[in-house]
Amino acid sequence: MVRLSRHEHYFVKKPKSKKKEYKFQANINGIPLTFITASGIFSPRKIDLGTLTLITYMQFRRGDKILDLGCGYGAIGIAAAKMCPSCKVTLVDINERAVECAKKNIKINNVSNATAKQSFFFSALKNEKFNVILLNPPQTAGLEVCYKLIEGAYEHLKEGGSLQMVVRKRHGGQRLADKMEEIFGNIEVLGKKGGYWVYKSVKE
Repeated sequence: MVRLSRHEHYFVKKPKSKKKEYKFQANINGIPLTFITASGIFSPRKIDLGTLTLITYMQFRRGDKILDLGCGYGAIGIAAAKMCPSCKVTLVDINERAVECAKKNIKINNVSNATAKQSFFFSALKNEKFNVILLNPPQTAGLEVCYKLIEGAYEHLKEGGSLQMVVRKRHGGQRLADKMEEIFGNIEVLGKKGGYWVYKSVKE
C-alpha cells in the first residue's frame, strides 16, 4: 500500500479540505487561457514552474494521441490540445476535485479535442495506448508512487511513443530519471529551467 504524508493532500481521491475555488488567466506560448481551480489541488493559484517548463519543451506530432497523466486542473493537457488541434488529448487524475476543474477548464477554453476523467493511476484507461504521455509527477508523494507512474506509462505507450516528464532534479529527480532509463533503455534531456529538467524516453 502506498502511504502518503499529511502534505500530500492533493494525491488522494477525495480531498478532505474545505473546497475554495480560484480563477486566474494565463498566457501559455501566446495562447490566452482561463483556469478554474480549487483548494486540495496542486498549485491552485498559479501554474507552477515545473508545469510551465514541461509545456515549453514537450514534443508531439500532428494526430498524436496524448495522455496528460496526473493532470491536476488541466494546464498541460489543455495547452497541448490548443497547440495541436489534430491531436486527441486525454487528461486523468486520481483527485476528483482536480478532474472536476479540468472538465470545467476544457469547456471554458473551448477545447474540443480533449477529455478528462478520474483514474487511480491507469485504472480508467484499460488497454488504451498513446503516442505521448506527459507527466509532472507528484514527487512529494514519494518514489514508490512516481516509479509506478513511470512503469505504467511504458505499458500504455505505442511502439515509438514517448514519456516526457519534468522533475526537480535536486529533490529526487535524478532517481526518477534513472528509473526512466532503466525502464525504457534510453533517455534524453529536452530542456531545463529554474531547477526543473524535462526528460524524454522512447518505447523502442
